[in-house]
Amino acid sequence: MSDQCTKGTNWGVVSIDDKNLCIKYNQSNIIKLPLKKVVNSNTQKNDIVLQLSTDDYGENDDMLCEVRFYIPPQEQKLKQEKEKKKQENEENQNSMEEEDDGADEDAEPTFQQKLQNEILTKAKIGQSSADSILTIHDVPLIVPRGKYTMDFFTKDIRFHGNTYQFTTDYKGISRFFLLPMPDEINLSFVIGLEHPFKQGQTTYNFLVMQFKKEVENEIKLKYSRQKLDEIGWKGIKEEYSGPLYDIVCEVLSEITGIKVVSPKNFKSKNGLFCLRCSVGPHSGFLFPLEKSLIYLQKPVLHIKHEEIKEVVFQRIGSTNLNKFFDVKIIYKNQNQLFSGIERDELDNLTQYFQQKKIAVRKLQDEVPHLPLDDSDDDEDDDDSRSKKKNKTNIDPNNMDSDDDDDDFHAGEDEEDGSESEGSDEPESASKNQK
Repeated sequence: MSDQCTKGTNWGVVSIDDKNLCIKYNQSNIIKLPLKKVVNSNTQKNDIVLQLSTDDYGENDDMLCEVRFYIPPQEQKLKQEKEKKKQENEENQNSMEEEDDGADEDAEPTFQQKLQNEILTKAKIGQSSADSILTIHDVPLIVPRGKYTMDFFTKDIRFHGNTYQFTTDYKGISRFFLLPMPDEINLSFVIGLEHPFKQGQTTYNFLVMQFKKEVENEIKLKYSRQKLDEIGWKGIKEEYSGPLYDIVCEVLSEITGIKVVSPKNFKSKNGLFCLRCSVGPHSGFLFPLEKSLIYLQKPVLHIKHEEIKEVVFQRIGSTNLNKFFDVKIIYKNQNQLFSGIERDELDNLTQYFQQKKIAVRKLQDEVPHLPLDDSDDDEDDDDSRSKKKNKTNIDPNNMDSDDDDDDFHAGEDEEDGSESEGSDEPESASKNQK
């Protein structure tokens, strides 16, 4: 720690040797990174972004996975001017040669580009395209989006784009999917990765290429048959021709030994291999496969059948108001909702899960308004009927009591008669007084 800067300074001079990358201030290290930990380096505007290896850490461990170095544009100009002055002092050539040199200097890369190239060289990130066994240009990717050049080496593939470049090891590839899109023009080729990579703040577990069926290409490998056999690529041909998606699938499948999975038996009502639905605010396509489900494209989701505990169909009430329904997949102590699937696909999808022996549960509408309203109306009708009955029961009783009084007067007793007569006397007296 004696050579470590503790003043809190966050800027300094870059120093790179064969083992470490250092930022120094007054000969003291602000930061020191082992180059063997640097797995990728990219330039973004005025930044150089280093991605560090996380293989030695667990899933719940805290780790340093990315470092960004900012290079001010003004600083780059100053460094270029200093280099020009040094070259002018060292060179003793005629005026014509100096003019030619000045034109060459204007075409020289910036300090950022020089530093980036030095990092790539010292950290041994990827290799030169000239050293690759096979190169395929202008491969369209939709995850992450952009056109990339694929360089195949003996142990890994390097994807090189205008802004980003990343490398994936053949051993880090876990699965392949070739999915026909509903437009019947494009095919999506999905590569599953054991070790995801990052671009900025986004982590990618899958690479998704999208090829047009009609696009064909002819590719010739740079290695001879003998060299291919020596590196263990005995099944790889020296030349390929045909649809570009077919070439990429065949080469990667042969190198890794992983089969390419495509949908087979499931088809929607329109004869497609997928269902249109949404995950959150993003719409995409759900592909029911033989042993799993895969969703494209934002985000790319892959769920194995063996991991699914239950499938719940939602919004499938008896009314015809719902033209769509939702599917909730419960797996691995979590759940994933696919919403907005057309109601006509309900029976087809139910049969698919039942054939795979996956538990299916159907839920009616969460708020069944009509049954509640009917019950309320029935209760109101019952209350009104009971009230009417009470009213009708009161009147007959009163009538019965009047009849009883009439019957009673008809066979009047002496005591009651005297009381009734006595009660009538005041009334008759009052009348007479009037």
